[in-house]
Amino acid sequence: MLIRRINPETLAAQTGLPVEMVQDLIDLGLIRAFAEPDEDDLCELRRVRRLIETLGLSHEAIDVVLQMRRRLVALQHEVARLRAELAERRRTERAVVWIEAEWVEERE
Repeated sequence: MLIRRINPETLAAQTGLPVEMVQDLIDLGLIRAFAEPDEDDLCELRRVRRLIETLGLSHEAIDVVLQMRRRLVALQHEVARLRAELAERRRTERAVVWIEAEWVEERE
């Protein structure tokens, strides 16, 4: 199987990042070196560009921000899954509700 290497020039044009920065990000492991970028990869690179341009973050800081964002997104998906599971359980429990009670007769 032939794996194509990312072309830093093409990737730079797609994301608006300088070619040197794209190569640095590949070297640092922030971009997968042997893969064709998909739309998620391009969005992440655009996010990197914004972090650099607006906040002037270093590569190390960008790595931390991206890891935290990935973790946050994973947690959001987990919360959504658990909410859906809880809603389904509540629907099931409402369908079968048994109430136990004693019959008490009043004597006069």
